[in-house]
Amino acid sequence: MPDTITRRRFVRTAAGAAGVLLGGRLVELDALGRPRLPQPSERAWRALARDLDGRLVRPGDRDFARLRLPWNRRYADPPPMGIVRCATERDVQRALRWARDRRLPLAARSGGHSYAGFSTTPGLLIDLGGMHRVDVDDATGTLTCDPGARNTMIYAALQPHEVGISAGRCPTVAVAGLTLGGGFGFSSRRLGLTCDALEAARIVTADGEVRTCSATENPDLFWALRGGGGGNFGIVTQLRFRTSPLGDVALYDLAWDARHAPAVMAALQEMVRAAPDRLSCRMGMGSDGRAATVTALGQLFGPVEELRTLLEPVLATARPARQLIAQRTFWQAKEHFFHSTPVDRFAVRSAFVTEPLPEAAFDAIARGVARYPGSRNRDGGGVALFAWGGAIGRVPVDATAFVHRDAVWLMALDASWTGRDTRRTVRRNLDWLARLDDEVRPFASSQAYQNFPDRSLKDWRTAYYGTAYPRLRAIKRAVDPDGVFAFPQAV
Repeated sequence: MPDTITRRRFVRTAAGAAGVLLGGRLVELDALGRPRLPQPSERAWRALARDLDGRLVRPGDRDFARLRLPWNRRYADPPPMGIVRCATERDVQRALRWARDRRLPLAARSGGHSYAGFSTTPGLLIDLGGMHRVDVDDATGTLTCDPGARNTMIYAALQPHEVGISAGRCPTVAVAGLTLGGGFGFSSRRLGLTCDALEAARIVTADGEVRTCSATENPDLFWALRGGGGGNFGIVTQLRFRTSPLGDVALYDLAWDARHAPAVMAALQEMVRAAPDRLSCRMGMGSDGRAATVTALGQLFGPVEELRTLLEPVLATARPARQLIAQRTFWQAKEHFFHSTPVDRFAVRSAFVTEPLPEAAFDAIARGVARYPGSRNRDGGGVALFAWGGAIGRVPVDATAFVHRDAVWLMALDASWTGRDTRRTVRRNLDWLARLDDEVRPFASSQAYQNFPDRSLKDWRTAYYGTAYPRLRAIKRAVDPDGVFAFPQAV
C-alpha cells in the first residue's frame, strides 16, 4: 500500500467502496487499492508557487525526476504531486497549511534517507534540503543549523573550532532526521548520541505555527524530539547543539577472511568490554554473494600506542588480510570513515543486544552471511554490530524519548539489490534477510532502532519506543490531533 496509509484499517464508505483511514481521514480506494487523493486545481498550484520564497517543482519540471527520489529507491513510487523546495521557515508554514487545507497527504524531507521510505508521499513533499545553514558560536560553545545540513557541512563548520557533536558516518545524511531518531556515530561512546547534545529546536506543528522547544519552553515536545522519530510531531526548522572539544584520535580499519569470523568477532567483543569509552567499534560480516569478509572499524580518542595494546588480543586471534592502525586528526579520521551504505534498493532490520553475545551468535552470523544469495548491488548483504554503552548509557532512560540506553550492541542486518535485478532475486534477498533475522533474534532484545525503520516490524511501537510510547502518543494528540503527520509507523 502507499506510504501514507497509517493504520491499515480498512472500512466501507456509504457507497460500499473500500476505504482507508489516511492521515486521520477516511479516503476511498480505487480499483487497484490506491487511495483516491484530492486533486488541487492548477490555479491552487500556481498560487502556492507564487507564495514561496523557494520554488515549487511539479512533474515535468526540471529536476523533478531527481528531487522526487528517496535514498531507498525501493520506495520511489508513487511520486509526489509536487515538491516544495523550502528556502525559509515561512515556506514550511505555507506548504504545510496549503496541503492541510486541501486534505492532501504530506511528508517532510531533510536528507531523504528514511530506510522505510517515510520521507516521501504521493501528496505534497516538503523538501528542506536547501535549508542547510550552519553556524558555530565560540562564546556559547553551540552549533546552530538548519534541518537540511548534511554531515559534511556540519563537520566543515566545526573543524576550524576543534569542537564536535556525535554525527554520523554517511556524508549526505541530514541533521534533522539523524537527531530526531537518536543519532550515533564513531564518537557516541564518548560524546553520547546526537539527540543528547540538542539544546533547543524550532518546529512547525500541524496548526502551521512555529514553536521553540527546550528544557524550559515546550519541554514535553522537546523531550519527544530527542528520539521520538522524524515526521511525527511537526517539521523541524532549526536545531541548536552543545558542542564538545576534540583531540587527535587513533583509527583502525581491519579485514579478515570469512573463515575467521566467529573467533575474530568474539575477540573484538572482549576488546570493547575491556576498553574505555574513548574507543568505538563497528564490526561486521558481509558478502556480495561470492565471497564474505569480516571487518572492524573504529577510533580511540588517545594515542596509537594505546590502541595497539587494545587490539593485540584481536590481532593474535587471526592475521588480518587488511590492516590500518594509525594516528590521525579527528577530521582525517572522519574522512576515512565516510561511507554511504546501503544504497539503491535495500531492506534493513535492527535489534539492540543487551547482553554480551555468546559464541553461538557469531556462528549463526557466519553461517547466515555465507548463504547470502547475491544481487547486482555491490553492497550485497550482511550484519553490522555497533558498540553501544559509554556516554550513551549514562543518560537516564526517561530523560529523552530514546529508551535504548542499556544496550551493548546495536545490530543491523541488511540486504540490497538494484532496479535491474529480477523479482526472483529480490524475493531471495528478502527471504534470506527474514531467515537470518529469525536465526540471530534469540540473541538480541525485541527493541529496534527507530532510525533504521523496518516496515516488516509488527510491534514497532514497543520496539522503537518502549516505555516512552504512551507519553509520545499523548504529546502527538496534543500537537497533531487530526493526524496531519501520518505514515505507516507514525506515533
